[in-house]
Amino acid sequence: MKAYVLVNPMDMQVQERTIPDISDDDVLVRVTNVGLCGSDIHLYKGTYNGPHNYPMLFGHEWSGIVEKTGKGVTGLMPGDKVTGDCSRYCGECDACRRDKNLCTHIEKFGITVDGASAEYIVRNQKYLYKADTKADLALLALTEPISVAKHLLEKVLGAAGSLRGKKILVYGGGAIGQAALLLLKRLYGCEEVDLSDLIAFRTDLAKSFGANIPSQEELKVQGGSDYASLYGQARYDVIIETTGVAPVFANALNLLKPGGVLGCVGMIASVEIAQKLIVTKALTVLGSIGGTGEFEQVIRFIHENETESARLISHHFKMENASQAFETAVDANQAMKITLEL
Repeated sequence: MKAYVLVNPMDMQVQERTIPDISDDDVLVRVTNVGLCGSDIHLYKGTYNGPHNYPMLFGHEWSGIVEKTGKGVTGLMPGDKVTGDCSRYCGECDACRRDKNLCTHIEKFGITVDGASAEYIVRNQKYLYKADTKADLALLALTEPISVAKHLLEKVLGAAGSLRGKKILVYGGGAIGQAALLLLKRLYGCEEVDLSDLIAFRTDLAKSFGANIPSQEELKVQGGSDYASLYGQARYDVIIETTGVAPVFANALNLLKPGGVLGCVGMIASVEIAQKLIVTKALTVLGSIGGTGEFEQVIRFIHENETESARLISHHFKMENASQAFETAVDANQAMKITLEL
C-alpha cells in the first residue's frame, strides 16, 4: 500500500508499506478521505506547539470503508462506512470515566501516533463509528471537527442551563467556529447567533448559515470603573472562543453579561486579562478538548444536514497532491475545510 508520511516539516514522502495485520479486536479500514485542520497545517509547517512526533502518518479527520475485521469484533463488517476518534484513550482510568478526551494515557492519532494518511489503517474497534450506508464519505470525514465543536457546546450548555433564547457570539470563523455556528442554529435551535471574523470569505459562509455579523466597532468595549458601566456594555450570554488570539479572549470578558459563559477551544500560550471581570460579573470560563463522546450524534447530524455540512468543505484534492493541499490550506482567505481523497 501507499503511505503518505510527514517525515519532517515541509517534507512529505510517499512510501510503499505492507498492508498491516490485525488482531482479534482490530479492524482494517480502507481510507477514502482525510481532512486537514489547523493542527495538521502546523505540523506541516513545523509550528505545532503541542506534543507531536515525526515521522508521522498525519490525519485525525478521516473516513473509510471496513476491509476486514478481527474475530473479536462485533457490530462492524466489511463494506461498512466508518470514521474514528482522534483521541486514543485507555477507557479504564479515572479521567476516562469523566471524559475520555482527558485520558491519563492519551495519545492523538495523526499527531503523537500514526494517523490516517495511508491507503489502509488498523484501528481497535472501540475507536470506530459506523455510518449510514448512504453516507457521503467526504462529509463523514467532517465528523471529528464537528464533534470537537459539539463537545464544547455540551459543556457550555451544562454551565448555562440552556442555549435557546440566549444571545451568543462565536468568535472566529474557521472550521470549528463554523461548525459551532451550524450546530447552534440547526441542532440546539438558537435564533440569535453572531459570528465575528476579519475575513470576508468566512463571514460570508457564516451568513449562509444564518449568523449575524457584528462590526468590529460594535465589539470594541472598555472595562468600566463601576457596576453600571461594567454591566451596561455587556451584550452576550454566551461566547464561543475559537481564535486562540489573546486580545480576542480578553475582550470576550468585556462582552459577556453578568452570569455569562465563555467556552474556549482556541489555545493561547499566555494572555493578560482583567480578572476582576470574572468575579464582578460572576462569569464561567471553561475549556474543552477533543470530540470523543459526540461522534454518534454528529454522524446523524451530518447525514440529516448534508447540504449545509458540505459548505464547510472548500477544496477537494487527491492524496498524491497533499503538499499542494497543505499550501492551499494556509490561505484563510479562500480555504475552509480541505479533504484529501484516496
